[in-house]
Amino acid sequence: MNVSLLMVAYTVAAAICASIATVTWRRRAQNPPFATALTFVMLGGCWWSVALAVLEASTNQTVSAVAALLTFPGPGILTPAFMCLGFAIAHPQWVPRRWMIWALLVEPVCISVAALTNPWHLLVLRGPGAAELTTPSEWTYGPAFLMNSAYDYALVTVGLGLVAWSWWKSPPAFRGQRVAVFIGALAPFIVNIVVLSSGPGDAPDPTPVGFAVTGTIMWYAIFRQDLFAFSPVARALIVDQISDAVMVVSPEGRILDLNHAAYDLLRSIDATAPASPVGGSAEGLFGSMIVPTDERQGEFVVEIPGGRNEYEVRSSSLVDRKNRALGDVYVARDVTDANALARRLAAAHTQLVMQVETIDMLRADLAEQASRDPLTGLHNRRHLLDTFAELLASTEADGGTLAVALFDVDHFKTVNDDHGHLAGDAVLVALAQRILERAPAGALVARWGGEEFFLALPGADATTGLAIADDLRAHCAQSSIDMGNRSITCTLSGGVAAYPASGTTMDELFHAADLAMYEAKHAGRNVVRQADPAQFLEIDRDLGRASIPR
Repeated sequence: MNVSLLMVAYTVAAAICASIATVTWRRRAQNPPFATALTFVMLGGCWWSVALAVLEASTNQTVSAVAALLTFPGPGILTPAFMCLGFAIAHPQWVPRRWMIWALLVEPVCISVAALTNPWHLLVLRGPGAAELTTPSEWTYGPAFLMNSAYDYALVTVGLGLVAWSWWKSPPAFRGQRVAVFIGALAPFIVNIVVLSSGPGDAPDPTPVGFAVTGTIMWYAIFRQDLFAFSPVARALIVDQISDAVMVVSPEGRILDLNHAAYDLLRSIDATAPASPVGGSAEGLFGSMIVPTDERQGEFVVEIPGGRNEYEVRSSSLVDRKNRALGDVYVARDVTDANALARRLAAAHTQLVMQVETIDMLRADLAEQASRDPLTGLHNRRHLLDTFAELLASTEADGGTLAVALFDVDHFKTVNDDHGHLAGDAVLVALAQRILERAPAGALVARWGGEEFFLALPGADATTGLAIADDLRAHCAQSSIDMGNRSITCTLSGGVAAYPASGTTMDELFHAADLAMYEAKHAGRNVVRQADPAQFLEIDRDLGRASIPR
């Protein structure tokens, strides 16, 4: 092959690759991943062809040497693009990730930079004149060239493998397209393998001739085999195979097309429906399935022997490129089982909510019972301690006042001894009810233990607390407790303490009220005394708790 023929071959190859790249780029909207990958495959081949054309045409050794180094970006672009082309063919829904694109650009950029800087390191091509950019016909392969070749052919092998796999898995209608792509891609690489085996400069590089073959085959595949149509064809097959009923209706309400599921639905609606309903009235054949175009969604029911089928219908408008109405697409999905399941789930949910509410009520009842004294029904000591801590903290935060009162039943041991423990229990119950009747709103009333009762009076100071406590004492003293054949009158002795005058902690307030109550016992009972912090030590010294009977 002489130089003039090579120049023609290189020029034709570059022109074919450029034209295919232009066509595919303009049609990329039909299948963006496939078209973009094929465009860059052709651009890489075009670059390679132009660089070799300059190499062969130039009589200047330096220009030829530079052209030889400038061939490397061509395969650097071509090989990763071809691998992406294989992915796009094998997986029509595949879209390359950004990180994958950047990763595939690393090696082409590195080898291109290495080629342009080769005179300084001779890693790509070496030999006589390589450092001086002369005598390119005498150069040999460097280690970077060999590694780049191995990398490029690895990508090509992956791409060819994906194309071959897609041929094996594709329906017969698509196999001709895959064969065209496989043969078109294989041609230049077989030629290039032969070139590599002979070494650089031993013979002209006819690889671009292979790209001319590739471009010609791709041109045929695009315009004769409708290469870009494999995705729409696939979608058409899917529409005919899906279980949803799909129907296209003209603006005049006539059926333009429908899939197999729509035929089956029509026969379930009307067994006498025509075998070929295309052209018939959509509303007349499908009835309520044809929802108003302004609603775009609805439901209809088909009565069948032994039951009914429920369908969810969605519609969407079809327009052409000039936004002119072409009709409507109706999709009916059988939701019988889904609706039945939804109804069962709703019923189960309702039952579960009722059970949860019952459990919450039982839990609340248990919590309430746990906080109550079983005899008197008042709050017990545990509830009092928990609640009083929160009440005291709130009072401290607000800068308010809080009074507490502790009552003890006078001579309660005598009641038990003279009348029995049942009578003693009846006395405690009656006194608890009278304390509740007389206690102000918001007061916390609890049984402290044994015959002791406790009151917390939020917002009350020492004076107010003393007045309330004395009123409660008087109310209980004026009332007799009916025991059937007899009545019992019991009195209370009480002690009052106030926050912050008598103490700032729960223990201090309880202690102060307790000491004040014992002072009331010492004073003759049936009285209420106010805690005096100055007298605490004296009270502790002069009044022993065990010395005063209750």
